[in-house]
Amino acid sequence: MQSTIPADTGKSFTLDTDTFAARNQVKGQSVRARVCRTGSYFGIRPLKLANGRLAWPDVQVGADSAA
Repeated sequence: MQSTIPADTGKSFTLDTDTFAARNQVKGQSVRARVCRTGSYFGIRPLKLANGRLAWPDVQVGADSAA
């Protein structure tokens, strides 16, 4: 399975998991666990890099983004 950046999002995937977690005021392991279980963190899907790490957009999860 190949991950690509959706053309219509306009987001740049520049954050690592720990930085994304800090901006959303949660622990990095909470984000990792949620992604492992559901494939996203409350609707925000990371970009999987070639080295196995995840890259995240610079967004904060809110009540309106939780689907």
